[in-house]
Amino acid sequence: MGRIGLLLLSMGFAVQAMAAGATQVGGIVVNYNAFMTNFLSPEITAKYGLQRSDQLGALNVNLAKADQKIASTIQGTYHQTGEQKAKPLTFKQVINDQGSIDYFAQFPVKPAQVYVFDVELKVNGETKDIEFSQEVAPL
Repeated sequence: MGRIGLLLLSMGFAVQAMAAGATQVGGIVVNYNAFMTNFLSPEITAKYGLQRSDQLGALNVNLAKADQKIASTIQGTYHQTGEQKAKPLTFKQVINDQGSIDYFAQFPVKPAQVYVFDVELKVNGETKDIEFSQEVAPL
């Protein structure tokens, strides 16, 4: 991805950057953020095979150990606060031109909802679970 692409991606994430989170699991830092896919430019969504819509959210997860991005097997579920039944997330691994590894899953969004995400990470044969909630709302 060129500098302009990185700038566009950064601008897209900046809108919800305050909602992004991170947690440490063992020696691994897990960064996550949920946002509306229409925050991303059409060029970025096309390049990485994501659908851009004002009715779709995306969950982005990446892992780092000693400031190096690491690969994982990721699966998870999501549900709206107050809902009992969780729905599956299907993650897609995206590696950019600089070798950074991100995982994206898309999900339908209803106006201004708080979603609960339960994500299972498998790294080097070890399984880690994280759960967090985040509001995702169309502009």
